Amino acid sequence: MLHTPVTLDDGRTLDVAASVGAATPDVVGTRDLTALQRTADAALYDGKHSGRAHLATTAHTSLLSVNGRRSGRPGTAAWGRAA
Repeated sequence: MLHTPVTLDDGRTLDVAASVGAATPDVVGTRDLTALQRTADAALYDGKHSGRAHLATTAHTSLLSVNGRRSGRPGTAAWGRAA
């Protein structure tokens, strides 16, 4: 379904894309839900910014995030604002 453009009422079409982040306790080394979510989020944004899939690894556990995004990325200058 994601490969099918969406046609708007005015006739314009939009391409659709999706990004998904996932982390597993056996790969990341923890069962802590907050750490798993942060790690999955870091892998998700690696994929979004590189244009290709990234699986969460232990390297993603040490990345700092602000409002769900890595520090220094667009949209991280202020809390509560999405990129």
